[in-house]
Amino acid sequence: MKFKTCRKSVVIVAAMLSLSILPAIAGGNGNGVSKGLLGLNLEEVVTTLDASEITTSLGLPSLPVLNSIFELNNEILVQGPDIGLLRQLVKKIGGVSTHDLPLVNGIGIRVSDLQLAILKKMPGVISITENQPVFTSNALDHCLVYGSHVVDLTSNKIRWNLYNARDMQANAKQMTFTWPENLGNVRSVKLNGSTVYWSLFSRQNGELTLDAQDLRRKGNLDAFESATVELTFSRYKAGNYNQSDFSMNVEFSENCDRTLVKGYDTQANDNDSNSYFVNNIGADELHDQGITGKDVTVAVIDSGLWAQHQALNKNTKNRDRILAAYDAISDTEVNPNSMTDENSHGTHITGIIANSDHAVIDGKSRSFYRGVAPDANLVVVKAFYEDGHSTYLDALRGLQYIADNHQTHNIRVVNLSFGAPPRSNYWADPINQAVMGLWEKDIVVVTSAGNTGPKAMTIGVPANVPYVISVGAISDNYTQDNANDDTLLSFSSQGPTHEAFIKPDMVAPGGHMFSLANDDMYVPSKFPQYMVGDDRFIMSGTSQASGVVSGVVALMLQNDPSLSANDVKCRLMSSTTMAQVNGKLAYSPFQQGSGSVNAIKAVESTRTGCANNGMDIAADLSGEQHYMGAARKDANGNYYIKGFEFEVWEEAFMWDEAFMWDEAFMWDEAFMWDEAFMWDEAFMWDEAFMWDEAFMWDEAFMWDEAFMWDEAHMNQENFMLQE
Repeated sequence: MKFKTCRKSVVIVAAMLSLSILPAIAGGNGNGVSKGLLGLNLEEVVTTLDASEITTSLGLPSLPVLNSIFELNNEILVQGPDIGLLRQLVKKIGGVSTHDLPLVNGIGIRVSDLQLAILKKMPGVISITENQPVFTSNALDHCLVYGSHVVDLTSNKIRWNLYNARDMQANAKQMTFTWPENLGNVRSVKLNGSTVYWSLFSRQNGELTLDAQDLRRKGNLDAFESATVELTFSRYKAGNYNQSDFSMNVEFSENCDRTLVKGYDTQANDNDSNSYFVNNIGADELHDQGITGKDVTVAVIDSGLWAQHQALNKNTKNRDRILAAYDAISDTEVNPNSMTDENSHGTHITGIIANSDHAVIDGKSRSFYRGVAPDANLVVVKAFYEDGHSTYLDALRGLQYIADNHQTHNIRVVNLSFGAPPRSNYWADPINQAVMGLWEKDIVVVTSAGNTGPKAMTIGVPANVPYVISVGAISDNYTQDNANDDTLLSFSSQGPTHEAFIKPDMVAPGGHMFSLANDDMYVPSKFPQYMVGDDRFIMSGTSQASGVVSGVVALMLQNDPSLSANDVKCRLMSSTTMAQVNGKLAYSPFQQGSGSVNAIKAVESTRTGCANNGMDIAADLSGEQHYMGAARKDANGNYYIKGFEFEVWEEAFMWDEAFMWDEAFMWDEAFMWDEAFMWDEAFMWDEAFMWDEAFMWDEAFMWDEAFMWDEAHMNQENFMLQE
């Protein structure tokens, strides 16, 4: 197994010295055996017992001499009341400290199996968390079968590609195609050159569906296999149409459904910025008013940044604006303009937030910009590897850097477009604890909801933290000038959380998002068809949606720097627009939260005191009190909101495709809710509360003993998401 890490040589040398002086003890001297560790606190364990007494007291074998750092094959986070005492304990048993994380009262360490066994025998003294993998949100998609936005149109044919990014076979059970009727009928459909459909005389009226019988054997994609799909029409006019005139939907047996092709004709206007999201949320009007995120610093913890791109390292006045850059993997400060991004994800998200180039529409430069907050200052934290994965310890070190430097660089916003599956209650997860610590410092934390929908209860860590702003994703449905037909993206993760909170908090544009990247980066190199020109790239996901909201927060804080984190959340959520059809919600609050973000209304809002009411974050962090939300499940498995049982939502959630994002349809107006209830959804945590037996956190699931992530996790790809 390969182990990706970077440590300073001096740490390894010191570790080897500490290992070499550990005695090979046959047994303890008996002084502490009778008492063992019962009743001892951490200070007493460290100051009164030696290594032999600890092992004997716990009934474990004596510690051997370790000859190699590689015998310390477990990476874990240890938390306790005092970091200095934790370091002493680890040194006493021969482990090596790797990460200092005072934000969560912990240290990252490497220990052997026996040393780990010693630490696990001290549950009343310390807590232990395995170094689990964390992924950029685009790498957490449940489907992992992708296709191209940009298609090949020639004479009487249309082609596009599929890619199975899973480590197992994907089995297509249905394909549905639509096309302009003037092209006649589909004569043939080929998958990787093999004919799966052929007809000379059938009449299809612009739509064709192939079922499992048509696709048998030839409709399967092996693990990590690419495939080309080609349709041939009876008339020779395909080259005269735009790619947005065609669509293809593929449904796979593995509960995966992709609408793969329906997109902008990007080739027609190569110079257009296609940053529709800036107009969609109203940020273009704010730019014209001089509200551009000036003097507000946004930190992005991700895969790094293409810092040499002028639209990222300069603001609209051509002034340097990357204030600091930090590599959390190697624990080193980086020259701001020398930061790199081997993956592309961090660059793409940061470009959505702060691209300072003017927007170009129909070949003409406009007065507004391609990024939501083009004058925001930036702090860049690289915590993710080339393939889109990180670890708890490295992500925590990135969060620690923000906590340590937020005052120096005036960091008001931090964007977290990454996640992991929940393995405990929100308050017990170390990443969540760190995120809550940042919020307590009045730093606005914006997280992606995750791309593991559309099922209920798929919100990940740290989006499941009730205090922060969690963002789901919508698409403009490829109609830039019509906001009323925007749709929720199928992969956007859904609430409620395991603690019954309504998540996501809101939704924002996240479909087919044009932002910055180059073809030397990992993801663009895998999908060159997503590149437009030399520096633009198309991605979709809740990662991109969270970037939009982070940019909006910067605009709000420029307009009113006095806002608290809670007030920012209050104004954002109270200014959103919910989707409805015929006076009813088109999507449940567990899908769309309070609705779609509106930058103008958020900036102009004067609301205060309407977010995170009834919760004490300090008490939550100290363990004095935890909270639960208002979501409940009825006897039929439908979710509803406590106190409003007249309205329930089925687990599948989808109601109607034809709906309007009507600004008159607000939480309190539609349901006649008390205004306070919209935001005051926290109850004192009841230990007896659970959805059903399946959601109990059993000991094996919470933090099991397999502390090293496997190769499948290490190599999980970070690919494009399609609508």
